[in-house]
Amino acid sequence: MNNGIIDFTFIGVVPTKEGFNPSGQTGNSKTMLTNKNNDWSKQLGKGPKHVGFNKSYFSIEGIQRFPYVFFRNDLLETKVEDVKFWNGGTYNMTKGESKIIQAGEGAKSWDSTAYNMKLVTETKRFIKIHKKKKPQDPFFAYVALGSVHRPHSPPRTYFDGTPIAGKYPTPHMDVLGEMDRVVGSLFRYVKKKGLLDNTIIIFASDNGGLGDHDSGSEQHGHHTNGPLRGHKGMIYEGGHRIPMMIQWENHIPKGETRSQLVGLNDLYATLCDIAGINVPSGQAEDSVSFADHLFDQSNTDGLREYLGTWQFKDALVSQAIRKNNMKLIHNYQNDTFELYDLEDDLLETNNIASDNPALVDEMFNQLQTISPCSEDLPLIKQCIKQR
Repeated sequence: MNNGIIDFTFIGVVPTKEGFNPSGQTGNSKTMLTNKNNDWSKQLGKGPKHVGFNKSYFSIEGIQRFPYVFFRNDLLETKVEDVKFWNGGTYNMTKGESKIIQAGEGAKSWDSTAYNMKLVTETKRFIKIHKKKKPQDPFFAYVALGSVHRPHSPPRTYFDGTPIAGKYPTPHMDVLGEMDRVVGSLFRYVKKKGLLDNTIIIFASDNGGLGDHDSGSEQHGHHTNGPLRGHKGMIYEGGHRIPMMIQWENHIPKGETRSQLVGLNDLYATLCDIAGINVPSGQAEDSVSFADHLFDQSNTDGLREYLGTWQFKDALVSQAIRKNNMKLIHNYQNDTFELYDLEDDLLETNNIASDNPALVDEMFNQLQTISPCSEDLPLIKQCIKQR
């Protein structure tokens, strides 16, 4: 089940009356839902089903951007006659003060404050049906919450009546509080269904936390990225170092931590490893299993030696590579380097590149090896501009 954010530009292709539009250009139109050339009785082309999800419930751009509608199993859930144009602003809706950042079309009933609770309801529904119809089969549920993307529009209350909006000093902190309840709800439901001993639960973020200009919470003592330099979208540690928690009752040791280098891309190979499935040929080429290390922290065989990160904004801005505790940053625009020893300098304040030219050369050569192919860069740039 995919409760994710699927973007027309990258995955979904708008169905048209003439057939699937191979370019997907209408995907960026603020009026794509009422465009008479589009045929919403058809499924999205190259949607979640195309990448392997049997069931899906998702909005294309989460709560951030039009179209403000949900798709179920790649089909538009809202009737076109029930679509309206939403101007930017705040709207008093059923669950709270719904917010629209970018004007565009959406369902008349769209309520950004209800987003996370809808995903909880749909995930529970998926698990319930799955257990009833296929109790012996495994399932994979990917739940991508609206938290803590902007707009920060917490509901007045949670399912159980617990106050959410206004509980903390900022709406950003309120939606964080709601997220805790969402995770708790899903955890308890898995336990209620007797699936806890046979379900791997993973909690993680896909980016570092927001900067204070987007959250407004630092002045109240909430530092989203702790002491780390930078924030979401930056090449420094605050931009991409995240927490990841994994539980598998009676299988993964409780109360332990791991400090080896892993990326979210490594989850693919790790889960295949645990499930006893071979990674399909040509798939997940940048994924390295850390399953053995997960079960036994002393087992570090086969873990990745390097991990790369890239910062794009219209074009490649900077790129970085980790090797053990060393981190090299290559500023692409002016061809300069920064080297930090994260063991001694987690805040990335002391650039030691000039003192370690051999290490800079070694790590940069490896970075070039794992970086996007040169022929891919124009495509990446094009995709970013379309957003």
